[in-house]
Amino acid sequence: MAPYDALARVYDLQHAHFLDDLTLYLRLVRSFGPGAMILELGCGSGRLLLPLAEAGYRVVGVDESAEMLRIAEQKLRASRHIPAERWCLAHADARALHLDTQGTFNLALIALNTFLHNLSREDQLAMLRAARRHLRSDGLLIVDLPPNDEMVYQPDDGAFQLEATLIDPQANSEIYKYVASRVFWATQEQELTYRIEERRAGGELLSEQLVTFRLRHVFRHEMELLLLMSGFAEPAWYGDYQMSPYGEGSPRMIALAQAAV
Repeated sequence: MAPYDALARVYDLQHAHFLDDLTLYLRLVRSFGPGAMILELGCGSGRLLLPLAEAGYRVVGVDESAEMLRIAEQKLRASRHIPAERWCLAHADARALHLDTQGTFNLALIALNTFLHNLSREDQLAMLRAARRHLRSDGLLIVDLPPNDEMVYQPDDGAFQLEATLIDPQANSEIYKYVASRVFWATQEQELTYRIEERRAGGELLSEQLVTFRLRHVFRHEMELLLLMSGFAEPAWYGDYQMSPYGEGSPRMIALAQAAV
């Protein structure tokens, strides 16, 4: 099972109501007009797709996790405000994406650290080039990354810490999500191991699972070179979802890159 197939339900419970970044995407897509098309690479369980489609934009979401897409589809179908022709989901590796709608999207999103799942330069370039070939000539790519100093503050002892306590109302259960982190500076990688415990309200253990994957952190000037190599103009950088300039102490590192002609 792919890591995010195993984590999909927990991920959705934890992130479904995180919409801090939505205002940024709505602000940027409005410049393309009401019929704008949005491509999200690594759309997960539809956290952004749902409100963007409800706002009237046409959205296509791509993800490798079938379980994430199942949850996203369930949400999109359940909305009374989204006609079927306004959304589409693709179960695919974003690095090798070739949709029939190449060259038609106004905006492409790689949201909330998703880009860090690319562990090699080849993978990084492949994902960015996939975004570029699906954008119009005046299209815009947004990549939401952690800031340059993020790795300094990450735990490096491999000890489990409680990250979240979640309630699943459908299963009438409590879910405890623990995470252990190790940092590998030579490769700019972080290994995360999640231990998921699901218990009844009284404390009885229903299930326990371990899921491990790696992330490769990327620095600002490295990212600029990757974008330039992938068919984009030099990006503009912002440090938060209100589009403040990126600098020391910024909570996010957000690249806005226009497709190069």
